[in-house]
Amino acid sequence: MPAKSNILFGLLVGASCLLLGFALSTLAYRYHYLRVPGSWLIERMNHELNLTPAQRDRIGNILRDTRVKVMQARQDFEHRRHQLFLDGLGQVRGALTPEQQKIFDRDFTQPWAHRRHGGHGGDGDHMPLEEGAPPQAPPQPPPVPQN
Repeated sequence: MPAKSNILFGLLVGASCLLLGFALSTLAYRYHYLRVPGSWLIERMNHELNLTPAQRDRIGNILRDTRVKVMQARQDFEHRRHQLFLDGLGQVRGALTPEQQKIFDRDFTQPWAHRRHGGHGGDGDHMPLEEGAPPQAPPQPPPVPQN
């Protein structure tokens, strides 16, 4: 029965750690070692402007909505930046001969493909590929019109 007692001991230790973590985080929020994002601004406004409870709630909602919008704008920017970088790689690749493209695909796109999967190798821009982008080669540029 030692295996059963080890399991029970492990569960007891796990539950104790969870309870201790909950208690410590509660104390940290209560004594302002940790703060809810934006709460310091609401507290300052409340102190200096004597806000009503309805105003505090409305301002809190406005700040939460704004924070979500800012995070979305940051994600949109990152997506656009990655797409521009990949487009640039595609243009560079399009200016190369087929032999050069093979070397380019092998030597110059691998650092970004490696970074996409959590690695830290390669030199250069160190910009990870966008989700869904091809891991081996950048997208092909559109054909150049012939005059």
